[in-house]
Amino acid sequence: MKPFKHTLISTCLTALIFSSASHAAEEEPAPSKPPKGYVGKLPDNDKLKVLAEHKVIATFQEVKFRRCMGLTGNCPEHCGSSGEYANFKITDYLHYKKLGKYGDDKYTTYSVQVTDFHRKPKGDPELGAYIKTLKVGDQVVIEWKHLYGAVTPRMHSPVRPLLLLKKIEKAEAKRLIEAK
Repeated sequence: MKPFKHTLISTCLTALIFSSASHAAEEEPAPSKPPKGYVGKLPDNDKLKVLAEHKVIATFQEVKFRRCMGLTGNCPEHCGSSGEYANFKITDYLHYKKLGKYGDDKYTTYSVQVTDFHRKPKGDPELGAYIKTLKVGDQVVIEWKHLYGAVTPRMHSPVRPLLLLKKIEKAEAKRLIEAK
């Protein structure tokens, strides 16, 4: 009975420490100026091959909760696929290049997950903060790449890092479309 008690206390202390740390992070004041855009980066992994490049103009639709319908023991709460997604409707392609046989085709919509099942932030906090500044109908430029390769020593998987998300005005959207 004692090992269970110690494990329970240890688990509770760990949960308390992480809860306090995340609570402290939530209390930080918001930046006085909203960011001008989100700039992501490619994974630091030379085993990933670029299969496709995408750069689009899209319209922000909504942030909506999506529940994973998978059939694993972790679904829907712990699989990582349930949560809130920012959804965009693609209106124009500025750049598209399919570099591999299995590269993604052009998209008509784009989504990025911003929270997990429990609505806790997921991914880069700067991206979540930037998405909160968007209003329905805002036009944005989105850029991402479709990569494929070894993400861990025994696992190959597709990766689609978001490289750019930036709100633009209608005049800038028109200029970008005309320049392509």
